[in-house]
This record gives sequence, structure tokens and C-alpha cells, in this order.
Amino acid sequence: MQIRVFVWLIFSGVFLAFEADSQDPTKYALFQLEGEELFWRNTYEYSDAPDELRYRVVQMLKSKFFTFNVTRNETGYTGEIRYYQVDCKRYGRSSLTTPRMYWEGEWTGKFMVVLLPNQYRVTIYALHYEKLEQSSGYYRTQQPVKGMYINAVTTKKKKGLKKSEFSNLVLMSVSLKDNFDINNTVLPQQR
Repeated sequence: MQIRVFVWLIFSGVFLAFEADSQDPTKYALFQLEGEELFWRNTYEYSDAPDELRYRVVQMLKSKFFTFNVTRNETGYTGEIRYYQVDCKRYGRSSLTTPRMYWEGEWTGKFMVVLLPNQYRVTIYALHYEKLEQSSGYYRTQQPVKGMYINAVTTKKKKGLKKSEFSNLVLMSVSLKDNFDINNTVLPQQR
């Protein structure tokens, strides 16, 4: 009996180690590391009339205070993200367990929206954060602290994502997913 349990423990340990190694270290929570860039991609399904999709996407982009320089192209839209903030309280995060760049940071980056039949795909890249940090000197001035998101969540050689950042990647992913969902956007009434 003890030998069976011992063999089972060894087998399950080897299986779990193999399964952990088989996961792609460059993908997690809709984020994907490609070369020297970190991309977030999500495809949203759209079940209403297909000819309304472009209108709904345009209205969603117009309603966001953080989307700037939106340009239409043959496949969809491109633009910039500025002043984006993650609402950590909304997702049940505390300031003790979440890095300050999520609580106090303002994010900038770029986005692409590609319109497809009955769906649209949002890609966000070039994410940077900036937060004001109090100095410890006599005058207590504030100085901006800036950084690239890819440097905060990847290993030193940028070959994979840090496992210690997985929960924070999920937080950022859910925040972006909710903010680019046309079903979560309040649109003006049509006349």
C-alpha cells in the first residue's frame, strides 16, 4: 500500500513538473511577449446586427476619456492611450498586496481595433506607467517615476513573464478587457 502511494506521488510530481514546463512562458492572461514588445490581445464577440458593429466600436472609443488620436484605417482603428488608470478596488485588490504602479499610476500606450465578422479584436502595446513619488527630503516634493510595463513583468533577458507578476497581469488584463468591451459602455440614445 505504501509503495503504491509512493509511486503515485512520484508519478504525479513528474507529471506536474512536465505540465509546468510545457506552458509557454511568454503568454499569460491575454498578454503575449513577442520579441522586445509585450502585447495584450482580446477578441470580443458581437451578436447584434453586423452593420452596427463599426458604429458601436466608434461610440465606445469616443466615450473613453483615455483614448486619443483615434484614426480609422481599412481594418479598424488605431490610437493612443493616455491617463489610463486601473481601478484596483473594483477588482477586490488591496494596497498592501498590489504594487503602487497599479494603484497610483497613469498608463500610456497604443491600441489597435480590428473589425472582423461578428467580432472585434483589441490589441494594446507599448504600455508605460508614470506615478508621482514623494521625496524623503525636507520639502517633500513629488517626482515622477516612469517605466515600461515590459520591464516590470518580464525576466531580465525578456525571455518570459515573471511568475511573481501573474496576479498583477491578471489585474491589468481584466481592467483592459472591461474598458474595451462595447457591452460595458454606456452609449448615447439614437434619435
